[in-house]
Amino acid sequence: MRRNFNHGFTLIEVMVALVLLTTLGAALLRSLSLSMTTKDRVSRLNDRYHEGRQVSIRISRELRQAILFAEVPEAMREEDPAILTRFVGEEDEIYFATTAHLRLQAEAKESDQAEVAYFLKSGDNKEFKGKTLYRRESRRLDDRPDKGGMIWPVVEGVKVFKLEYWDDSKEIGDDAWQGTWSSEENDLLPARVRMTLELESPLGGKPIRFVTQAAPRIRRPINIIDSYVQPKTVQGQVRQLQEKTETPKQ
Repeated sequence: MRRNFNHGFTLIEVMVALVLLTTLGAALLRSLSLSMTTKDRVSRLNDRYHEGRQVSIRISRELRQAILFAEVPEAMREEDPAILTRFVGEEDEIYFATTAHLRLQAEAKESDQAEVAYFLKSGDNKEFKGKTLYRRESRRLDDRPDKGGMIWPVVEGVKVFKLEYWDDSKEIGDDAWQGTWSSEENDLLPARVRMTLELESPLGGKPIRFVTQAAPRIRRPINIIDSYVQPKTVQGQVRQLQEKTETPKQ
C-alpha cells in the first residue's frame, strides 16, 4: 500500500509555525535591544571614568613639574619686563608655571615651559548639570603669570573640584592641609597638592570620585644668576640663614 506524501501543510500548522517564529523573533529582538542598551551604558560609564583619570593624570604630571624662578634684581635684569612665575592655589582654582608643556608642532618656537591654570565655570552642557573645568595655557612665560594664553574646556559635569596644599612646616595631621597657597607668601611650592575630582555619572546616582596627590620635584625658587637672590618673605630668609649655618654631613 502506497502512502501519499504530496499533501501540503494545513492552515493550523502554518499559523502555529508563524506564531512560533514571531515569538522567537520578538525574543531575539528584545535580547539584542537589551544588549545594545547595556553596551551603551557601560561605554558611557567607561568614557566618564577615562575622562576623570586622564584629567587627574595630566594635572598631577604638571604639578610634579611645577617651577618657580627667583626674581632677578632690577640692576641685573637682561630683559624688561622680567619673566615672573607664581604658584597661586585656591580651593577650586590654581595657576602656576610648569615644565610639562608638550610641543605638538615641529619647529614651533616653544619650550617645555608654560603657564597653566585650572578653574571652574558654569557650562551650557545639556546632559550634565554640574560646572565645567577649564584649562588655560600660555605657551611662554612672561610678566603676567595670571593672564594670557588659550582657554578651553577639559571636562564637563563637575560636581567637586577641590585642591588642598600640604604645609610641611606644620604638625602632621589634618591642620597641615591648607585651603590656599601663594608662592609670594611662602616663597616656595607646597610639599604636596591633593586634588579631589567628582564627576556626574551619565547613569545618574552617586558621582564618580577621583582623589590623587602630586609632589612638586623642585620646591624652591630656581636662581638664574650666579649670586643668590634674597628671599622676599621672612620664612624664606630664615631658611636661607639655616642653610648657611648648617654643617655639611660627612
